[in-house]
Amino acid sequence: MAQIVLLNCGPKITGLATGAKKPMVGTTTAIRPTDLTNIFSPTNPVRPTNPVSATRPSIYRTIGAYKIAHVCRKNGYNVQVIDHINYFTKEQIIKLLDKYVDNDTLILGLSTTFTLEWPYHEIPPVLNECLNEVKNKFLNLKLIYGGYGLACANNPKNAAPWGIIKEYGEDTFLDLANFFAGKGVEPRYTLSFNRDGDPIRCYQSSRDRFDIVNDDFKWHPDDKIMPGEALPIEMSRGCIFKCKFCNHLLLGRGKLDYLRNIELVREEMLYNYENWGTTRYYVICDTFNDTEIKMKAWHRMVTNLPFKIEYTCYIRADLLHRFPDVPHMLKESGLVSCFHGIESFGPGAQVVGKGWSHSSGRDYLPELYNNIWKKEVCQTLSMIAGLPGDTKETVMDWIKWFIVNDMYNMTLFTLHLHNPIASTAGTNLSEFDRNATKYGYTFPKRTSDQWYHPDWGHKSDVWNFIEDEAMPVMNQYNSATVSWQVLQLMQLGVPKWQFKKEYRAFFSDTSSGPPEPGLEAPYHYDDVYNAIEQRLHKYYQLLMQ
Repeated sequence: MAQIVLLNCGPKITGLATGAKKPMVGTTTAIRPTDLTNIFSPTNPVRPTNPVSATRPSIYRTIGAYKIAHVCRKNGYNVQVIDHINYFTKEQIIKLLDKYVDNDTLILGLSTTFTLEWPYHEIPPVLNECLNEVKNKFLNLKLIYGGYGLACANNPKNAAPWGIIKEYGEDTFLDLANFFAGKGVEPRYTLSFNRDGDPIRCYQSSRDRFDIVNDDFKWHPDDKIMPGEALPIEMSRGCIFKCKFCNHLLLGRGKLDYLRNIELVREEMLYNYENWGTTRYYVICDTFNDTEIKMKAWHRMVTNLPFKIEYTCYIRADLLHRFPDVPHMLKESGLVSCFHGIESFGPGAQVVGKGWSHSSGRDYLPELYNNIWKKEVCQTLSMIAGLPGDTKETVMDWIKWFIVNDMYNMTLFTLHLHNPIASTAGTNLSEFDRNATKYGYTFPKRTSDQWYHPDWGHKSDVWNFIEDEAMPVMNQYNSATVSWQVLQLMQLGVPKWQFKKEYRAFFSDTSSGPPEPGLEAPYHYDDVYNAIEQRLHKYYQLLMQ
């Protein structure tokens, strides 16, 4: 049994939105509505029938729950994280909760960032039933929500939490554990109510309280890491930039005041290699290449490890342009894929604070991908439709540019704004959110986030434009795999050659063999789904031992 149990889940498998009520647009393959749940439970494997939507399945751990577990374990608490919770049946979830929760369990935590069914802020029905049952069984158990989906606490369909923790939660969560254990005072909170009138305590974490510089995080044997598993690793906390559409935390930080000690990063990598053979990483850093100093320290550390690593991360393309040595350092240190937030090549780029994208991005990005990186780093260019000054015509022009320059991958998102009037206790607001009318946005319904802009019409018009006009053109030339999924698929056995854009059809063409002698057999989407099912089955077995 555990004193603290944390439920977690990474992004759902693309192509299968559990219980989604409408298509969710914004990636190279729109997520289609389906009533499927518990997709990869060992007793109920379900496959999609559409090969196009099946080309990008994935599974990986997100790090937040484990960071909380690490801090609590250091302070004497027995903690169990149960990951991939959305993929298990009700019977399996109940068995897991029966194993780890009893009368001595203080907190049952739920990470809401990827667990919810968007955009409806609903906990999947099977999981919600389990939460209510365990709450009724153990009346002293405190249900705490954290993550980016805290608006779910306002939805009376969801199991009502004792409280929510806003923003980074390591220290506040520990304070709560100490309070429930009778070893401290309750952290300060504000009281809010969901739509049924149930009280919810809102605990606000201090943004600078956690010492990221000296963070000695290590994965724990109880985390049930798989051999060779690709893992997230946190390099820093916060971003030196303040893009106007961004509602992430800790924006506008100083350049060198939030970096984790590079020696602690090295120690974590060595520990992971010695224990699980891990050599692949999702680097958690809002803008990995924000300073040349950090890039030199990273390159020096990584190239002196006794093994080679491969990694993916978020990268500002304008800073690669400014510091021409950095792209070479990144490739030499193991970069296999990356995500560029370009947002726009039009006037919208200047509005959000990324004027370089408008002035220089069109010329530099093809040079970076085709010549500097020689098409060996899988790039995703993230674009936003709906920004002020841009139009449907400018978006179609971006797609033409993408095709002509034979770029790797581009995603197209609908601009999302939070209506300040309708926002709930757990919502962090961006500059656009707070001052929407200044940028031409209005919210026709006071209780809805559906915006209107004279250049674009309603948000739903942008959504439909992407789905019906933009994506059908772009997807003929787009790589099937976005940056983050490259590592996810590599750890499942997909050979590196298969990520080359010219081989994108091999995921769905089950009759094809290697395109040339000497290459491994291609993985088809059935192979990937088999690998995911096997991994989930093994993980569940380890949890139940």
